[in-house]
Amino acid sequence: MLDDAMDFKEQMVEARRTQILMGAAQVFAKKGFHRATTKEIARQAGVAEGTIYNYFDNKRDLLMAMVEMLATRSIKVTILEDPSDDPKEFFSLLLHDRYQLLKDYGHIMAPMIAEIFSDPDLREAIYQSILMPVADPIEQYIQRRIDSGEFKPVNPIVITRALIGSIVLNTAFQLSGVDPRYEMISVEAMVDQIVDMFLAVTKK
Repeated sequence: MLDDAMDFKEQMVEARRTQILMGAAQVFAKKGFHRATTKEIARQAGVAEGTIYNYFDNKRDLLMAMVEMLATRSIKVTILEDPSDDPKEFFSLLLHDRYQLLKDYGHIMAPMIAEIFSDPDLREAIYQSILMPVADPIEQYIQRRIDSGEFKPVNPIVITRALIGSIVLNTAFQLSGVDPRYEMISVEAMVDQIVDMFLAVTKK
């Protein structure tokens, strides 16, 4: 009975935390990180301003948690913690996950990118706390296959970033409509061709 009560309390805490983070995402997307205020975030989230500080130390902590929620949670749970032994399946799941992320939340994250990269401290924090925990397991996955002789001795750092960059750029073209030729390309075909290209580079 006590365990059930604790589980319910944890679920309520997580729900409220997510509520605040989604409110923050909307405000950051409209106003940018530096111009956004916790008062506006509280109003968007439907909570009192003081409630935010029960969950987050400051606005930067809020931003970090928001980006982590949007960018890393699904990929950690579904892909990186239990990676497929089949590289084609692994990379396909990875790219489908990143495509879905950009489709669902690209409009929220895009307006903040320039601001993040114009702030060296914020850029470093995002890179170390959010991007590297995702990139590291992918690099390790590639390195294990290099060590086993399945992959050529490529640079895992370059390959990981090139792989993610490919899906980001192609997804941006497809979702923006800027290049009408992408209307004839399905997500599955796009992912398959990117994966096949990288496997052609990496596999012996």
